Amino acid sequence: MHPRLKQARLEAGVTLAQMGRALGVSPQQVLKYETGQNRLCATRLPAWAVTCGVAVDDLLGHGGEVLQGALGEGVSSLVQAYTSITDAGVRQALVETARALAEADRHRRGGR
Repeated sequence: MHPRLKQARLEAGVTLAQMGRALGVSPQQVLKYETGQNRLCATRLPAWAVTCGVAVDDLLGHGGEVLQGALGEGVSSLVQAYTSITDAGVRQALVETARALAEADRHRRGGR
């Protein structure tokens, strides 16, 4: 995946510093993600995609197809919707809502 990260950033005209600000990391850390020295946490992938104006699936390449096949169309649709939201507060509210729904479902099923 890491070659796609750099390619998407460069094609979007985003600097290392701009990407670092978008992800909440240093420009040096962005470079480590792009070179494969460090792995990009999955929770940061949507922010990378939004900053570059691409879909998460574009960054994942063939892995996106595998992910969709393994987790279903609903997950892909949810990721697409999430990445289309540019307001960080709205994105956080969506995550919190999903967590609350998952917790309620677990309790409904009798899990703890």
